[in-house]
Amino acid sequence: MEGMTYLAVAYLGMLVAIALWTWTVVQRSRRLDQRLHALEGVAGVDDQPRKSDDEAEHKA
Repeated sequence: MEGMTYLAVAYLGMLVAIALWTWTVVQRSRRLDQRLHALEGVAGVDDQPRKSDDEAEHKA
C-alpha cells in the first residue's frame, strides 16, 4: 500500500504544481494587458481596429 500512497502524493503534488504555474501565467498575462492599456492610453491609441479605406468606400 505504500506504493499507492507515494503515487497519490506525487499526483497531488503534480496537480498543485500545474495550478501554481497556471496562476502565474494568468497573473503575468493580466499585468501585461494592464501595461499595454496604459501604454495605449499614453500614446492615444484607441482599442478599436481601424477600417481600411477600401472597406469604408465599399460601404458608402
